[in-house]
Amino acid sequence: MGAWGMGIFDDDTSYDLIDEVMEGDAKSFLENASSHKDSGYLEYEECHEVLVSGAILDAISNGTTYGDSVEGFDAWISNQSTALVDSFRPQILEALNLIISEKSELNELWQENEDDYPTWKSNVNKVISRLSS
Repeated sequence: MGAWGMGIFDDDTSYDLIDEVMEGDAKSFLENASSHKDSGYLEYEECHEVLVSGAILDAISNGTTYGDSVEGFDAWISNQSTALVDSFRPQILEALNLIISEKSELNELWQENEDDYPTWKSNVNKVISRLSS
C-alpha cells in the first residue's frame, strides 16, 4: 500500500486517480465508481475509485477542501456541475459503506495497521456522514 497518511488523497493510487480525473471526464469516472456499489468485494483500486468519487462529491456539495493534498483540486471542483452530486450520491454512498466493511481489500489492508486504522476509517466515515446529510 503506497500510503503516506490516512487522508483520502494520502495514497499513491488515489493521488494518481484524481490527477487523471482532473484531466479527463468527471462524469465517466463517477459512473464507473458508482457501479462498484453492486460488487460482492471491492478490490484495492476500486476502493480508491470510490474514495476519490466520494471526495469529489463531498467537495462539490459541501465545500470540503482537499486542496492541501492535491494541487489544483479546489479550482477544478469550482468548475464542476452540482448535477454530478444529484446523479451519483446514492450509489457512491453505498459503495463508500462497502469500503469500510469486510467486503473491501482496502479495509483489510488498513486493519493490519492497528494504530492508524481508526483514523483512516474515521476519515472515510466523515465523507459518508457529510454526503448523507
